[in-house]
Amino acid sequence: MIITYLSFLSYLSIACLFQRRQAIQAEDLCNIMNNCHTIRNFFRCHEGFIHWSRELCSIMISMLDRSGDGFMQWNEFQELQQCLVQWYQMFKQFDHDGSGYIEANELVNIVRTQFKYNLTPQSIETLLKRYSRVIMWGGQEKCLIAFDDFVSVSVRLRAYTDAFRKRDQLQNGGDSGTCTFAYDDFIRCVMCL
Repeated sequence: MIITYLSFLSYLSIACLFQRRQAIQAEDLCNIMNNCHTIRNFFRCHEGFIHWSRELCSIMISMLDRSGDGFMQWNEFQELQQCLVQWYQMFKQFDHDGSGYIEANELVNIVRTQFKYNLTPQSIETLLKRYSRVIMWGGQEKCLIAFDDFVSVSVRLRAYTDAFRKRDQLQNGGDSGTCTFAYDDFIRCVMCL
């Protein structure tokens, strides 16, 4: 439960926000993630606090928006916090030196062994081009992924996989690994993230 890392007072203030509004949008989530001291302190990185961008908050809402209204309900917020805690613990497990980054091969390992996604080398290369940064580290260039980029790739992989599986099961009656998207359906899937 999220109360394990949210202080009781932070939890109450966030719950009150949901009670007043019934749901929140990306700006509200961004404000909560960046300004709730308990959340900021929990998701610390080597460089200090993680900045939760509006874009990242928007895709996190989209991942869990079951009603499709663009808002996050209280139960979806609780699920998001559980996902974030799991992803953070997984990230920290692979961030051996505590630098706030994982290496490209560690992301590949997580995607394959923890998330159980069987991606082609070309798909892995696309992920790395999009979500990694080349940084001088220990006198050499390394391909590294920060936690916020790790959350972005985790959210998108989960949401795209869920959308694909839903269509695969509807069209083929199970997980066949193939489905057909109409252009408009494809655009709705990718543009919401």
